[in-house]
Amino acid sequence: MTLIIRRQWQLFDLALLILVCAFAVFGIIMVGTASSFESVTFNNQRLFFLTGIILLITATVMDYHFITKFYIWIYALAILLLIVTMFMPPDETKTLRWIRFGSFSIQPSEFAKLFIIIFLAKFIDMKKDSINNIFNLLLVVVLVALPAFLIMKQPALSACMVIIFISVCILFSAGLHIRYIIGALIILVPLLMIVAWDIQNEERVIINKILNSYQIGRIDTFLNPTSDSDEYYQVNASLHSIGSGMLNGKGFDQDSYIPVATNDFIFSVIGEQFGFIGCSTLLLVMLLIIAKCIIIANRAPDLQGKLIAMGVAGMLAFETIVNVGVVTAILPNTGMPFPFLSSGGSAMWINMAAIGLVLNVGLFKTKSIFEG
Repeated sequence: MTLIIRRQWQLFDLALLILVCAFAVFGIIMVGTASSFESVTFNNQRLFFLTGIILLITATVMDYHFITKFYIWIYALAILLLIVTMFMPPDETKTLRWIRFGSFSIQPSEFAKLFIIIFLAKFIDMKKDSINNIFNLLLVVVLVALPAFLIMKQPALSACMVIIFISVCILFSAGLHIRYIIGALIILVPLLMIVAWDIQNEERVIINKILNSYQIGRIDTFLNPTSDSDEYYQVNASLHSIGSGMLNGKGFDQDSYIPVATNDFIFSVIGEQFGFIGCSTLLLVMLLIIAKCIIIANRAPDLQGKLIAMGVAGMLAFETIVNVGVVTAILPNTGMPFPFLSSGGSAMWINMAAIGLVLNVGLFKTKSIFEG
């Protein structure tokens, strides 16, 4: 096992570590106010954070070059976990997203996010001289499509979108030629227009074959917000919660408009208690975390380090934008957690491990021509 040597620790980004830990601790407190400081959810979230710290430390001290050597096995593990998930008993919503061991459970789609980042970083680094070769690009598409397909079968649309966005960020950061970007837009824009047209029709031909019935229900609720449904009640309560906070918030308390707020709608609780100023400060801190990841990516000594940090930055940015878009009714409800804030063990572990990898990349620097 390869560990970071002592002299490299002068490059350690302590500010990023402090920002992330403070963010996560604040999230734990918000989970406590949204449920109860004696609740199982609050106690579990504290445990998830403490074990997440262990994962962060492990990912920081273990040379990322050593970790990426096992990229094939890491990809295979992601696929295996997603396949095993398909054979688990469905939950009350008839979805297959968790592997359960008694009272303990993990969500493989969350693990797949980080595993794909590690896999693509190493795979593309090996193909860096021919990344714009059409056959290599098609191979990347197929390798990403397989876990994305398995995640969609659960179904977990939000996790699938994150996987796709991460892959796009990594390819773009690797120097994807502009002709492929333009070509993708030429294909995707008309397809999205067709899907948007199909959604507006009463008799849908395309969207019914892609999405699950409850996912279509969320879209209907978004398009028709006066409909009487659980999804509308949750989003409407979220808007009332954020609006009631106004500029400065109502103050630190445990009362909330939202019936289930500890997971995807934790941002609404923050808006209620701390207002516009609190929400803006929160988003600014997340922007600083993402910016730190991008800065470390730009200073990375090699391509795989750069792609790891950019993949993590893309993951955090996409999840934050979609989560805030959902709780403010700008986007349909997708079930996207807010990084480090929302309750849940798998997401906390993966986000903490991902930051550990970014800190790991930051411990290395590009050698100048005067260094051996």
